[in-house]
Amino acid sequence: MPAAEMKSVEKLEGNADVPAWVTSRTFPGLTYVSYSEYHDASADELGDALTEIGPDADAADAVEYWEENGVSSAKEAQFEAHVMEGDLAALCKFALGRLPERSVVLIRNFDSDAEVSANMTMGAGDAPGGCEKQ
Repeated sequence: MPAAEMKSVEKLEGNADVPAWVTSRTFPGLTYVSYSEYHDASADELGDALTEIGPDADAADAVEYWEENGVSSAKEAQFEAHVMEGDLAALCKFALGRLPERSVVLIRNFDSDAEVSANMTMGAGDAPGGCEKQ
């Protein structure tokens, strides 16, 4: 990705490379991006988890371990962007259309104190919903 297109981004996070479609042109006033990809746990990963965090780990430790290792049976990707301008719902739909089927999207504008999110995961108790203002 050309450096000039990402110049306004102050902070990048996540466990995967930011997709090429995330630029300052597609997300006006982009200041923050977090992008993570997930997969189902393999037998080896389950064994590693038992070794690493132990069978008596509390829920918070287990969640942190799985997040760091990109393991989730409910979601395939999680994308968060903070922007300073633009139609948040349109930006959310743009991102959702480029992500895997089971994804979570959050677009925030802290200047206007607004955010829009989409949750297309299959987690227990989650009803899929797309690009709704919070």
